[in-house]
Amino acid sequence: MGLTVPPGQGDDEIPSIPLSALEHVAYCRRQAALIHVEATWTESTDTVRGDLVHSAVDLPGTRRRHGLASIRALPVASRQYGLHGVCDLVEIRGTTAAPVEYKVGPYKLDGPADLQVAGQAVCLIEAGYDVPVGYVYSAASRRRHEVPITDELVGRMQSAAEDMRAILGEDRLPLAHNDRRCRRCSLRDDCLPDVTAAPLPTLNLFAPRPLGTWHD
Repeated sequence: MGLTVPPGQGDDEIPSIPLSALEHVAYCRRQAALIHVEATWTESTDTVRGDLVHSAVDLPGTRRRHGLASIRALPVASRQYGLHGVCDLVEIRGTTAAPVEYKVGPYKLDGPADLQVAGQAVCLIEAGYDVPVGYVYSAASRRRHEVPITDELVGRMQSAAEDMRAILGEDRLPLAHNDRRCRRCSLRDDCLPDVTAAPLPTLNLFAPRPLGTWHD
C-alpha cells in the first residue's frame, strides 16, 4: 500500500513553494533564502556538472516499454502540501508511480534529496497514483538509491516546506553556519559566511587587515 494524502488537508489554500526548495532549506536555510528570496545563483563546477547530468531528463518526453511508461520533465503540484515543480523522471506502471530525482553528487541516506523525492511523491499521490517508493539517481555512483515513501519522511518533508514558507515571510536572511557545507557551495561569495555566521563575529572595521598575496 502506498502513502495516501490525509483527508481534510488542503481545505485552505497554502502558499506554494518549489520542490527544489525542500532540498535547499534542509541543506542550509541561508542558501535557500539566497536562491528563493534573493534570486541569487552563481555557477560552479558542481552546478555545471549537475546541468549536464540533468540534460538527459530535462527534455520532456515519454517512452513506453513492456508496460512501463517513463515520463521525463513531468510538471506536478500539490494543493494539500503547497508544492509545485518538475519531476526529472517518473516511471508509471498501471496505477503505481515512482519519481526518480537525478543528482550529480554521492547519495546521502536520509539526506536533503530524500525530502525532494517525498515532495514529488505526494504530488503524484494527489494526482491519483500509488507511490510506495521513489529513487535518487547519483551520477557519482551511477546507480539508483531507493527511497521508501513513509509517513515519517513525508512529515519531515512537510516540516521543511513550512520552514521554507517561514523564511519567505521573514524580513531578513537567516544567518550562515560557516561550516563544512560552505566549502563547495557555489553561493559562498554571495553568502560571505565568514561575516554572516551565527553568532555574528565582532569586527573591528578600523583594524588593519593582512595584505593580499598576488599570484602572477
